[in-house]
Amino acid sequence: MKEKKITCHSVWQEYQKDLRYKNELDLFDKTKQHHNFFLGRQWEGLNAPDLEKPVLNFVKRVVNYLISVLMVSDVAVSLKGENEQLLHIVEKEIEAVNENSRFRTKLRKIIKNTAIDGDGAIYVRYDPESRMADSEIITNTNIIFGDRTSPEVEKQPYIILVKHIAEDVFRQMYPDINEGASYSSGTEESCVTVLIRFYKKNGTVHFVQTTEHNILTEETDSGQKLYPVAFMNWENVRDSYHGMGAVETIIPNQIAVNKLWAMALLYQKNNAFPKVFIDKTKLDKWNSSPGAVMGVIGNPNDAVATSFRAQDMASQLMSIVEKTIAYTKDFMGANDAALGNVSPTNTSAIVALQKTAVAPLELQKYALYQFVEDYIRIVYDVMKAHYGIRKADYEGSCVYADYRCLGDDTRLTVDIGQSEYWSESAQIQTLDNLFTKGIISDALVYLENLPGRVLPNKNRIIEDIRRQQEELYSAALQEAVKKEGDDIEAV
Repeated sequence: MKEKKITCHSVWQEYQKDLRYKNELDLFDKTKQHHNFFLGRQWEGLNAPDLEKPVLNFVKRVVNYLISVLMVSDVAVSLKGENEQLLHIVEKEIEAVNENSRFRTKLRKIIKNTAIDGDGAIYVRYDPESRMADSEIITNTNIIFGDRTSPEVEKQPYIILVKHIAEDVFRQMYPDINEGASYSSGTEESCVTVLIRFYKKNGTVHFVQTTEHNILTEETDSGQKLYPVAFMNWENVRDSYHGMGAVETIIPNQIAVNKLWAMALLYQKNNAFPKVFIDKTKLDKWNSSPGAVMGVIGNPNDAVATSFRAQDMASQLMSIVEKTIAYTKDFMGANDAALGNVSPTNTSAIVALQKTAVAPLELQKYALYQFVEDYIRIVYDVMKAHYGIRKADYEGSCVYADYRCLGDDTRLTVDIGQSEYWSESAQIQTLDNLFTKGIISDALVYLENLPGRVLPNKNRIIEDIRRQQEELYSAALQEAVKKEGDDIEAV
């Protein structure tokens, strides 16, 4: 079967096809609405100038809580294989990539996007200027999967990333390309839509970069074996690669609370002060100004006015508002114990309640851990494909590292530390206690489990101790052989 040639028109057709799919899901309007509710713009589009528009924004409180629970503080990478020196250098380089690309900051934004939009994605690429792997966040409206029924990245026939570049910026980047604006950002600024299509061919990932009418980058072999995209859902939706976020399910509750509160304010505004009724046969007009003179017909001693106060608002209204907020936060795991809004009289009970509240988020936690592991594997793949031979520091010495020698059989382990319960200091304290109590008696075992950043020359120290142990063992063995020989001669 002859392979179909990829053109700018074929890529644009795939883009238009996915646009229709996203519009069927109402994805663009939902994404905008979800972010508006998070930011507190919860009355947008309502034409009611005389109505107070209060916002009791518990959506933001819930989302921020979810981010704090899922956020990780440490990502430690461990590589096992034949070339220990090269793998140690790669471990350090991955840490440097995470620091330079501010991966932890981006991860916090990705968790936020996933909770609000339902999807989170990151694109990893090689930056020729810094000669390092770099990454950028991709929103769910700017990513296209070839198989719309599955969120699994590596099983996709192709993946398209969508970028909207301002028209004047595009002219500077591609002065020889004649391409008109194809997208409006919602403001007066017009943009050119640029599509990057990734697909696999002969075991590696190829890509082509196009616009509606032009090819910007011809078909190029990236040399990578993995798609350069890590992707996750908050809640999986059957037969769709787009997921459902946490915000979508609580928006009706937020609207109900805002409406009830607005009606309560309107009632108080209209009925808080007594109404004055006058006898128009005796008094033609009421003047509420202090000290004002008013003329009456007849005897002024007769009652000409009386006041009327409406009944107080039903207390059940406030109870419904409070219960709606409390139940919503409770069902989302953001109850008072989890948020810390309790008196610390029984700390063990509070900790137990907090752990119980986090239990419903285990699926999201595992999805996040898999997302981080996929990201690290992509960074490893980018290094293998693009880093080549370069100088590196190994235990204080300058060596040459050939990243092309990285094998597919390398065992990559990613240890992810939750920000609340894990830290290097806790790991060191545990090791110290085990060593002090004699549970760990071998210095090598202690050092091998010590975090590498705590002891920069850890590997050199381990090698020196291992060499000393081997020398002591050889000396003891020679002494034993010599003693056995002397005993034989004495006999």
